[in-house]
Amino acid sequence: MYFRGAPMLYETLSPTAFRGISTHKGASNAINRINSAVASFSRPLKSTGAYAREALLQHYGLKTTWIDLIDNIWVALWFACHSARSMGPCGEYLHFECRVPRTDKSGKAYIMLIAADAVAPDPRRPGLFVGRHTELIDLRIAAPSIFVRPHAQHGLLMRVKGDTVQRPLEYSSQIRGVLEIQLADAIEWLGNSTALSAHSLFPPPYYDNGYATLLGVGFHGARNVGCISHIGA
Repeated sequence: MYFRGAPMLYETLSPTAFRGISTHKGASNAINRINSAVASFSRPLKSTGAYAREALLQHYGLKTTWIDLIDNIWVALWFACHSARSMGPCGEYLHFECRVPRTDKSGKAYIMLIAADAVAPDPRRPGLFVGRHTELIDLRIAAPSIFVRPHAQHGLLMRVKGDTVQRPLEYSSQIRGVLEIQLADAIEWLGNSTALSAHSLFPPPYYDNGYATLLGVGFHGARNVGCISHIGA
């Protein structure tokens, strides 16, 4: 069981690549776009196993078939208490704002409990765990340690396996429960620790050499593909 913090709840749990898509053809086109984007990073990611590249790029801003999970409830709570704001042609300029209880529409913070049956490690692909219904990847193991963000966020990624045609377009079947917390209480619990700040959870490229390498590729991306995000204060 893993955590996923959210400032609001939706009826579905779709990976970013499949949001707004409802047909097999649309999903197939999205997967082709993902594969093409991942191929653009083949040189800087040559020391990262091919099986981990899509998930790693998801962690840094691309829209893929994986969803982000966390195994630290405090980090999940931070994401539940902050809203992401983006600007630019593909939303490449990103920053996070702490939600304000007195003006917030819902006044709630949510943590979803997500189940993954992927517990068997793949001996040939370190950090990858495979189950009957899901795949789970731990980038702290699968990616080189020059990529700091996965460690800072206690991050993992999961996706639901499909049939012989394609994987599902949304993964809400894996939700096992939702924690609903008063936003004011959640913010008070987080306090002012520097360990739970945008600077710590999204280390700048000065500290995250892997992030700096990805930014140096010059991949421009697109709205339906995503990009390597520039995280601001």
